[in-house]
Amino acid sequence: MIRFLLALPFLVLAGYAAFAAFKYTRMISNIFLGLVYRPQPDSVDHVRGEKLTILDSSDREIQALFLECKGSDRVMIFCHESGSTKESWEKYAYFFPEMGYHVLSVDLSDLTEDPEQNSLLQWPCEKEVQRLLTVVRWTKSAVSARARVVLFGISNGADLALDASFREKSIEAVVTDGLFSMKEIFRDYIRRWAPILVRPNLFGENYPDWVVSLFAGLGFWHCQRRARQRFVDVEKLLKKRHAPLLMIHGEADDYVPPSHQRFLEKIEGSKTAGRLVVKKAGHNEAIVLERESYEREVRKFLSRVVR
Repeated sequence: MIRFLLALPFLVLAGYAAFAAFKYTRMISNIFLGLVYRPQPDSVDHVRGEKLTILDSSDREIQALFLECKGSDRVMIFCHESGSTKESWEKYAYFFPEMGYHVLSVDLSDLTEDPEQNSLLQWPCEKEVQRLLTVVRWTKSAVSARARVVLFGISNGADLALDASFREKSIEAVVTDGLFSMKEIFRDYIRRWAPILVRPNLFGENYPDWVVSLFAGLGFWHCQRRARQRFVDVEKLLKKRHAPLLMIHGEADDYVPPSHQRFLEKIEGSKTAGRLVVKKAGHNEAIVLERESYEREVRKFLSRVVR
């Protein structure tokens, strides 16, 4: 009896921990999945490139734009942000044809009739990575078996490009604008909402990092289970040896804030990585505010890593 009484506080604490893990993981996950980033679409009058269709392994069509650079074996594959289109390649990568690259810009989103599934399009999924790999293999078949591929991704497309670079040896470098970690966004949401929603609140305004990380991991797992998708785990990828990587961010990005950017830089730690942070630029606005330095840094990075 005495042993039971001594163990009772621990049993109560364990029971509360299990209850909290179940209840608050679902609650924070619902808030997280409800977060929708809606970029303002650019009005495009004319875009260079021939329209073509690539079939994936399920015979579903991948719409693309292809701009040929005769005599070259270098190809830049552009992955646009969620809510944008393949036509946006020229906004960010207009200078690639001058550098001697074929340009292939693709729509990787697989729109369905299920509105809930389409609401998850801002999060990078395994099925989109597979479609990107299909495009890379098509490139090696249609352009050159020795094609040297550079992936250029914006926001969601940046995460997809990073993931794909681990699976194809022909991918020689990755340029990202607005790369983010879903888990770190989860941590930001937990820090913001846990002091308000969690009752009883045992930690006040400052939750320990281990608690935040625990719930972020549980939330990431729950979101994948609910969506029936495998999301790209950027943190896990950055810790591995990877292709040369250039990360571009805006200093005033409220979607991927400076703390998030520093976190990615810290866990990356590769000698082949480059970084450009543009002052006063919001999410994916670096090209708008610093067009010349943006182009210069991308050119310099690729001239160093792609011979």
